Amino acid sequence: MKNMMKLCALLMAAVLVFGGCKKQEENHIEDNPTDFSYDMLDISTIVDEIYSIAELGDLTAASVEKVTDETTLSEQYYLDLDNVTAMDIRSANGKYGVADVAVIRVAKGKGDEVMESLERRKDDRINEFSNYDVYDSYAIAMNADIYQTGELVVMLMLDDETKTAARALIESYLP
Repeated sequence: MKNMMKLCALLMAAVLVFGGCKKQEENHIEDNPTDFSYDMLDISTIVDEIYSIAELGDLTAASVEKVTDETTLSEQYYLDLDNVTAMDIRSANGKYGVADVAVIRVAKGKGDEVMESLERRKDDRINEFSNYDVYDSYAIAMNADIYQTGELVVMLMLDDETKTAARALIESYLP
């Protein structure tokens, strides 16, 4: 009888131990960052969050608008929309300062072309503010960050502190 009780206790312990290990394994798989897909990103939410942490003057903030017009995207941002999978581009008017952000998911192999387009836009903004430097816009445009991370090409034409926070925010969405 004692042996039977020991055997039952041993079996019960084995069930608990192995059952618990399996549950932990399943949880680990669910938390695995390799399940990430760029299709899951809501780019507009990311850009909204960037502007929520940006410390902009009231007039600058009020002048920021989403750029969706294909002509503007082509003529002012030099973008070939065939190179773009998804995007959110916002630009300040310029009369009240600069606060431009572009987060673009690029088509496979098109990152360099999109980065070149944004570099041209940056040059245009530098030229714009070389004669009319309101709220330190010239320096902000000169120091704009344009970089690629995974399938995203990003332009941050913001003050240094906001750029640093925006980069960290973007990276927090990626694996």
